[in-house]
Amino acid sequence: MKIDLVYNPAAGNFRQARLDALIAAFSARGAAVTPVASQIGGAWLSGEADMVCVHGGDGTLRDTVQALGENAGRVPLAIAPSGTINLVARELGYARNPERLVEQVLAAWERGPESWVRAPLYRLGEMPVVACLSIGPDSHAVAQVSGALKKRLGRYAYVVAIMRQLRRWPRETMAISGELADGTPFSCEAEAAIASHGALYAGPFRLSQRAALAADSVELITLRRSTRLGALALSGAAMLRLPLDRLGLAEIRTVRRVVFDRCVSPVQVDGDHIPDCAYAIGPSGTVLQYVI
Repeated sequence: MKIDLVYNPAAGNFRQARLDALIAAFSARGAAVTPVASQIGGAWLSGEADMVCVHGGDGTLRDTVQALGENAGRVPLAIAPSGTINLVARELGYARNPERLVEQVLAAWERGPESWVRAPLYRLGEMPVVACLSIGPDSHAVAQVSGALKKRLGRYAYVVAIMRQLRRWPRETMAISGELADGTPFSCEAEAAIASHGALYAGPFRLSQRAALAADSVELITLRRSTRLGALALSGAAMLRLPLDRLGLAEIRTVRRVVFDRCVSPVQVDGDHIPDCAYAIGPSGTVLQYVI
């Protein structure tokens, strides 16, 4: 089999030795591996791979899906986690150890597509959203996180950024509308919003019990008022796995489409700051295949 191994040398936990071990482990099993370094403009693939393995985080996975274009639903994916947070890899259970990961992926390859995880892909405009997006204080904090800081501190770079954000807490009301999973229209106002396609957010935390990569829907978590105290309460409840909506800390809707009244900035998509964005989230019609 032919594998494009996309890696991000700027990822928070990237190590050349781990990449080399990953290539060696795949090669020892008879796979022809083509290493592909992702760049600022995205990932450039060979176009000949039977499978694409992403050695990076959620942002690198998003860039890879973008690079696959119309082939995103045809070419299966695997993830060798090397990013700062790795939400998708965490949810799917990919191993960090190169040898274990290769065993895991090739065993799933042998079982065939029927056993793989199929994940409907959602987009913000034309941009894939593989895990989550947010608008509010946390997206402002992500906008302050540099690649150098992520490289030095890993996930704690986000903690540093949010602590800095406490001094100047942004609050701006958005009008949000859209369509629930059952087709019912909705509308609301919020000072902060999170759209979670995967089960996890900001690490091991689950904001909605209905969230899952395999679901053909997105969990929309909105905060009518976004205060420092409210954010701390929400974070504490998430850590304790308490129901945010029942505690009145957030409203949670299972949705198919979301429209913002304007292009609010900054926006966080899959752990990265996106300076320019579209107004709407919706299904792309593509279903990703994760070999696991």
